[in-house]
Amino acid sequence: MTILRYPGGKNRVKKKILKYFPSNFKEYREPFCGGGSIFFSVPKDKKRWINDINKYLIGLYIELRDNSKNFISQCKKISPHLEGEETVSARENSKSKKKYNKRLKERFDYFVENKNEYPALSYFYINRTVWAGRVNYSSEMKSRMYFSNPEGWNIVKTNKLETASSILKNTKITSLDYSVLLEEKSEHNNDEVLLYLDPPYVIETNMKKTDKLYEYGFTNSDHDNFVSSVKNCDYKWILSYDDNPITRVEFKDFNIYEEEWAYSGSSLKKKKIGKELIITNF
Repeated sequence: MTILRYPGGKNRVKKKILKYFPSNFKEYREPFCGGGSIFFSVPKDKKRWINDINKYLIGLYIELRDNSKNFISQCKKISPHLEGEETVSARENSKSKKKYNKRLKERFDYFVENKNEYPALSYFYINRTVWAGRVNYSSEMKSRMYFSNPEGWNIVKTNKLETASSILKNTKITSLDYSVLLEEKSEHNNDEVLLYLDPPYVIETNMKKTDKLYEYGFTNSDHDNFVSSVKNCDYKWILSYDDNPITRVEFKDFNIYEEEWAYSGSSLKKKKIGKELIITNF
């Protein structure tokens, strides 16, 4: 499961990744947690540590772990779309004839301008209702930062937030550089610690700023440092990476498996099929 709409998220393809998980690990670490589709599938009896450099995302997870009753209550105070409510265009001067709930759009616009008032709630609401489920929430990107998915807020009708809160209990949650999770010592033996790594992909590094899906990406130098850190990690790891010749050469001494799936978070009616690599050191 996941509570977020996350570009590149693995919710629909988690079985293709989980099949590579060993059965005998005792501690789980995820340095690039993102939407958390894989994390939420890890048994709660494991020692768990999730991390992401996006402080707003991590703030949401911490709020669900430590203050879930109030957070969920605040979410449910914002009613989903009600039949007969006034509708408006998603953007001014839009040529589209499609209309959206005015009340929910006004709440979206408010959170965009006041995202630090209640950061966890604003992040979550924008994520559920923004165009294409983007996670780069720069207000400068007006061509992409707009309300278009009122149905996303129907999540408050479900028990997904309560379930997520339950799973997050006793989980270590941080917003640090990914390398900390690769290097920090564990109380368990090295072969009992498992990391799942889903870093920014190489393909996005050279995209135009306005096309980038994520607020925090990698430079080419960052990719080089990441590869070095992973190859020197003493723990078991599973890496999801985009398929490219450089990656195949860099990890030629490890186990490389080919997978393909439709990317979630795509705004295209026909989902884009991507070829990816699953790489392991065990």
